[in-house]
Amino acid sequence: MRNQLYCHLLILLMNCLLSFQLVAQPTPAVPVQKLYLSPKAAGSENQTKLIDSLKFIPLEPVKGTSSDIDGYLQPTDKYFIIVNYSEKNFLLYTRNGRFIKKISFKHLGEGFWPNYQERNNQIVFWGGNKNYTLTRRDRIQIEQDRNNPRNKKYFKKYVIDLNDTTFQLKKAAPTEYEIINAYHYYDDYYIQSKVATSPLYKDSLEYELKIYKNQKLIKAYFPYNRINEPRYLFTEAYTTPLRTDSPYVCYLTRPYCDTIYKLVRDSITPVYQLVLPLENSLPPGFYTKPFKNKTERDNFNRNNGWMLRQIYLQYDAPRFSLFTISFLSNYEQYVYDKQKNLFYNTKKIKADSSQYNIQLFSNFGDSRIGKKFYKLQKVEELNAFFKQNKNVPIPKELEDVLKPENKKAPPVVIEFQFKN
Repeated sequence: MRNQLYCHLLILLMNCLLSFQLVAQPTPAVPVQKLYLSPKAAGSENQTKLIDSLKFIPLEPVKGTSSDIDGYLQPTDKYFIIVNYSEKNFLLYTRNGRFIKKISFKHLGEGFWPNYQERNNQIVFWGGNKNYTLTRRDRIQIEQDRNNPRNKKYFKKYVIDLNDTTFQLKKAAPTEYEIINAYHYYDDYYIQSKVATSPLYKDSLEYELKIYKNQKLIKAYFPYNRINEPRYLFTEAYTTPLRTDSPYVCYLTRPYCDTIYKLVRDSITPVYQLVLPLENSLPPGFYTKPFKNKTERDNFNRNNGWMLRQIYLQYDAPRFSLFTISFLSNYEQYVYDKQKNLFYNTKKIKADSSQYNIQLFSNFGDSRIGKKFYKLQKVEELNAFFKQNKNVPIPKELEDVLKPENKKAPPVVIEFQFKN
């Protein structure tokens, strides 16, 4: 008994020392700017007041592929990657719309999806090894013993190097950072931001955000109890970054938190606070009174579907910012006008004939490089517009696509950006 007590006190002391050495508290250098949002009252606006610089990029038809491509578009510096989730393949195009290759990943099995990584210009497929079934206890043990090379056998990784014009799908070795679900920040710095609780952990101290360098933890923020923290019981969440044009600068948002932070290297500063009406704000008891079980938590989410879950800052520019707000059972997307201090609900933003009645804000925000956004647009919808608006001239790049004989033309990529 005495030995157990000694070990417990030693662990507690080590945690306190670690906290003292590694944990940094955000300290505001400037006053935090308050952003006032009433979801019910978020306004409408004409799309032309927000968006300009439309450019159409027709895609070359692909033999044996349906013209009704309605997948996810991922732009890179040189390519367009269009993922067809239902058929488990993707089409690779140049940025001027020339078709390069169709690549299937169906044979990789369930759970493998393409993820483009800008740092190394690779498409990465990551998933579990089907020869092993990992329990929650197994995953926690792997997380705790992250340096153990045996962990690699539980996972599979495949890559397509876009610097290699053969575009071959090759097997690759999982890295320690991938195993612990950490992602590249800048240079040799990595961020881990998963937030979860479990009674299986041996000690309670954990952090919502951890920064690693050379596989070593160098800074940690936002401590919480990973055994029984009330707000994180029976769920998983992530502190979420938004990269900026500066490689070592990003914005951060936390689960169940109304503040947006700026991370510069390993220093964090709160910069914005989202102020919501009472009906959209979590009650104080949410942070202190634990749920009894997952069913109780799920019922709370359903009964309070418009209370804040998390803010996602998707784009920030001098004039406009783009937010997705996740509520407990709903989500909405908003554009914030910094000059007018107003939020617009993207569902209420109206397109007109000057932009061919194209609703650019549908599924908007993820397909982006720098300040330029991209959207797939069906040709039949463009055809319908020009038939009804014969006085509107057809853009030169669409003249061949919209010819009657091209009834089965693939979609067109639209490039656009926010106004300055």
